[in-house]
Amino acid sequence: MLTSSKYCFYILLLSSSVLSGSKSITIKVFHVFESFGTETQELKNSIVISFDSNGLMTDSIIYSHTLPLSKKYVYVTGPNEGLKLKRSYDREIVLSYGFEYDNQGNRISTTLSGANDSIYWKEYQKYDDSGNRIKRIRYNPLQAINADMVTKKGDSGKMVWGESYSYDSTGTVLERKELYNNYVLVISTYNLDPFKKPIKKGEYFDPSVMFQTIYFHNEFNQLTQEVSVGRLGQAFGSRTYEYDILGRRVGTTSYNEYGTIEERLSTVFDDDNFKTYDYRSDSLLTLSALREVLLDNEGRLYIEAILDGKEKVLEKNVYYYDGQGRVSEIKQYDMVRRRRTGDREIPIRVNTYEYD
Repeated sequence: MLTSSKYCFYILLLSSSVLSGSKSITIKVFHVFESFGTETQELKNSIVISFDSNGLMTDSIIYSHTLPLSKKYVYVTGPNEGLKLKRSYDREIVLSYGFEYDNQGNRISTTLSGANDSIYWKEYQKYDDSGNRIKRIRYNPLQAINADMVTKKGDSGKMVWGESYSYDSTGTVLERKELYNNYVLVISTYNLDPFKKPIKKGEYFDPSVMFQTIYFHNEFNQLTQEVSVGRLGQAFGSRTYEYDILGRRVGTTSYNEYGTIEERLSTVFDDDNFKTYDYRSDSLLTLSALREVLLDNEGRLYIEAILDGKEKVLEKNVYYYDGQGRVSEIKQYDMVRRRRTGDREIPIRVNTYEYD
């Protein structure tokens, strides 16, 4: 089954495909196994991604091709009455994503739905005048049921997000409501000092809010910090980022809800040898994982190796491209299994990319 992190990673590889004008892309995930000396590939999942005329993703659907035995057989009547294996059977929708954008091409909303179009969550993003993402909030629409929290739609149609402000009778307390898809999800109250400068007094989160993340950038529009809260505004954790003189991210530090360092990720670029190293360590600076990347002569991802803290290779991924420079195939190798069984090196998963 595809995890959300792997799904996002597959999507990030498609930037060159979008530029090539593809209307849709199908990613097929095969599991590979060997039996009696024969290598077999079995289709497990597929992802179909659609784009609009501007190259923006409009939706993405994840299918499962691994059906239970009860759905692979049909009951046949007549002389050969009994259960028979179908010669073919349909894929099943697992999840689907829908995306909306503003006039500048910034993604402002994402909706995750299940097999029966049931909505799991909706997510909204806000941007500053420079196009930097400054806020991300996710909520479950089915839990935003307080009728007093719902506002009316305007004549202009569906509202994605907005803000409303009001003062108390003394003019010293300001209340700001943040509206998303006609629901008030966040209410912030401020005390105004003698110079009318707002000082935050409190913040209310609708129970439907799953998390909210605020992003901070420097004068170079580089992301420097993000702070997240979970349900009911409880502290969730934060991250800070560092960059080299070329603007490449070289450091990420993760903190827990108490402000204590949980993990550090350091990136070293070996430009002379077309290599990149990611070092992941815990709060005591003990190395827990290493990612080594080798680029091809065009600067594209070629070989990716995942190592443990003792520099033993756990996994290796090899990337292939078509004549237009688009990702055509990714082969993932389980190096632990190979060492344990002594088998020859065979991939355990193959991802193929088909472009329309």
